[in-house]
Parts: sequence; C-alpha cells; structure tokens
Amino acid sequence: MKKTIAIFGGSQEKTYKQVGSKFGCEVLFHSGKTRNGGNKKEFRSIIKKADVVVVLLGACGHVSMDIVKELCKKSGKPIQYVNGFGASGAIQKGLETVTAA
Repeated sequence: MKKTIAIFGGSQEKTYKQVGSKFGCEVLFHSGKTRNGGNKKEFRSIIKKADVVVVLLGACGHVSMDIVKELCKKSGKPIQYVNGFGASGAIQKGLETVTAA
C-alpha cells in the first residue's frame, strides 16, 4: 500500500512531491508558516491523511512545531524531526519510521 508522508517546513513543495513519487509514496506538504496559530485546522487535515509526519527543523517555526507535535500526539501519528531541508533525507526518514511501525 502506498504510504503518505506529511512534511512541514520549507518551500520546495514540487521537489518534495517529485522525490516522494520516486520513493513510491505520496507527499502532503505545508510550509509550516502560521499566522497567529491560525492554521491548526489546516494542519489537522494534513496530519489526519498522513501515515507519518516529518518536521524540517531549520524550516519550521516553533509555534508550528508545537501545533504539529500536539496534533500528532492526539491522533497517534508518528512524528520525526529532521535537520536540514533535503527532500530525500526527509522522505527516507518518514518511510523508515512508517515501515518500522
């Protein structure tokens, strides 16, 4: 079954989706930018559809990280934090997590 990875942070949505298709998975992307925490509903929708969530530490603000962490905890979704902005590394980390579960 095709796995779905949610990536929060960064700005290269097209690249993440291309790399995801090479790895045989679907990528849901959000830049992680929030306006007064107003994206909680949007974050929840993405996390709900994902098998695993990956947060790019260097590309996501603290408010967004806290919201994503809280939503993952409530929904029981695995979450990984990745240093850097690389699409391949983020997607591989997500796939490792979801296949190990």
